[in-house]
Amino acid sequence: MNWKNLFNTDKRTLFGLGTLCGIIIVVVIASLYTASGSPYLCGSCHSMGLVHKRWQVSPHKQFSCIDCHLPATHLPEKLAYKSRAGSHDLINETMRIYPAAILFSEEGRGIVNGNCVRCHFSTIEKTPMAGITVDCTRCHRYLVHGRGLEKGGISVE
Repeated sequence: MNWKNLFNTDKRTLFGLGTLCGIIIVVVIASLYTASGSPYLCGSCHSMGLVHKRWQVSPHKQFSCIDCHLPATHLPEKLAYKSRAGSHDLINETMRIYPAAILFSEEGRGIVNGNCVRCHFSTIEKTPMAGITVDCTRCHRYLVHGRGLEKGGISVE
């Protein structure tokens, strides 16, 4: 291909092609972002199988994984966190090095607690927990994903 001929092309044609390429790139990125937040993609990993099944019968089954596990912030910060956490999960899943009981990182716990408070603020403000820093998972740890079988939980298979 002769690049000089490409740049001698009508400017409107080049603008149209550039716009079309930009739209395609945005649609692909948005589709990948949406698909990567799907509970079914999260549940497809071996280590998340039981966690996903317990979520499906929980009182929070109408929410996707990212509603609770991503920070409620602007898109760049969500993408940065999702990239870090997703890379960590992908490496651990690929190498099969997840522990039997998956625990929150401090950052992950903070994000989940922030999202609990964001959704349940009107309930929390009517309790003695109002106005203090709370760790929702301390008392409600098994509400969404249930208790593991090793801790006496029920099987959902």
